Amino acid sequence: MGGGRPQPMSAQVLDVGKRPEIKNALLSGRMTNLTAPFMYHDPAKELAFILMPLELNLRETDQQRIIGQMTQSVMRDLPETAPRGYLLQPKMFFTFQSLVEAILEKDGITPEMLRAQQARADLIRDLMRATEPESRRKILRDSDAIADVSFFELLGASIEANLDSGRKSAAQGLADLQKLAIEETTYGKRVGIRIEAMQVFQKAPSRETLLEQLSIATDVETRETLIAMGRQLIDYAFFQQLTARLDAAADPVEKQRLIDLRKDVQDIRDRLDASQRAFLETKAALVNDILGSEDPLEFARAHEREIDDAFFSLLQANMQQAQQQGDEELFKALGTVYQIGTQIMTERQPPEVQVINALLSAKYPDETEKMLIQLRDTGADDRLTAVMGQLAEQLAQEDRSDTAAKLTSIMLQAGRILPKYDPDKDPGNETPPPGSGPTPPPEAPKKPMFEIARR
Repeated sequence: MGGGRPQPMSAQVLDVGKRPEIKNALLSGRMTNLTAPFMYHDPAKELAFILMPLELNLRETDQQRIIGQMTQSVMRDLPETAPRGYLLQPKMFFTFQSLVEAILEKDGITPEMLRAQQARADLIRDLMRATEPESRRKILRDSDAIADVSFFELLGASIEANLDSGRKSAAQGLADLQKLAIEETTYGKRVGIRIEAMQVFQKAPSRETLLEQLSIATDVETRETLIAMGRQLIDYAFFQQLTARLDAAADPVEKQRLIDLRKDVQDIRDRLDASQRAFLETKAALVNDILGSEDPLEFARAHEREIDDAFFSLLQANMQQAQQQGDEELFKALGTVYQIGTQIMTERQPPEVQVINALLSAKYPDETEKMLIQLRDTGADDRLTAVMGQLAEQLAQEDRSDTAAKLTSIMLQAGRILPKYDPDKDPGNETPPPGSGPTPPPEAPKKPMFEIARR
């Protein structure tokens, strides 16, 4: 940037109401084209946060102009009945870190929790740097206090992320650490017992096996896991077997232990059942709310996080029931909600996957060729073919050979039509201005291949 006062900047709004995936991308530092100043807008939580770094050296009039542009842009897109008062007093932040901490705090994540999570991440890093098994064991024993459930969740998520990215060697290294942590830490040993109980039950899923594993389980978490896995087996016959053991017990201590076990099983079963009923009731209420809303699609978008497999399962069951009862009006209405839910799920997918699904739905080779030419003209490049290759391999592994074969044909066609990616022409490679956020990891793409407009 040259000398003198910076030129006035245009407004940039990150609206998680429209694109929920932006939130995770922002918090993880994966938004490579992001520059300050910008507004973070979350209509569900009524948040309007603005990053305005002091390093930009903007005049007060320029700051107010930019804030006004952002606010007006958001207000134009809000439904008429949506709250607006919070937009009149957006909260200003001067550093990216303070903005991120404020977003997380609204999710119930305090700075103390962040520091604790960072300590767990540092522990994983230190373990990966240690090469000798005994050194790793000592580190784990010394860090027993933070090797808790959150540590194992972070470790598991890291393994999955590396597998998803194709880094099998790194994933295996983390899996070896996980195994060592199960052996050496207090919480890990409890996890190991739980895993063993699950494996025994999975090998022989019977009432007898379930009762035996519940009987020797020493913690509530293991019992809850086993009961959730074997819920269909916890019936009258199961309790008959448990009562028979109780009646046969001669030792008063053993008899009392079995009485406590029976009560535990009943309580956990009832709690799980109540939770499942409440969960399904929320899905049923969502279906009714979508049906009764003035704009069903926009209402569904505002509640897209609640649209999941359970939502579709409930819809399908109700559609089947309406069809059996001959209620064509209800069947048609539920079908409309199903289509809306499907569209929401499609919009949730990354742009590249949306495009590939559209290509798979088109006729090969004529329609797919036209679509690929249009994509080329809007800036797509051969990075799309790499995504196609990964998906084709995944489809083949799932025994969806016909779809994998079609995608492979489209991939070869795309290789002839789409230009090669040229990093020198990528604006995402420009050095971001001060205060624009953390440097993304090297493996992150510099920019999206293309953007898919919301339908």
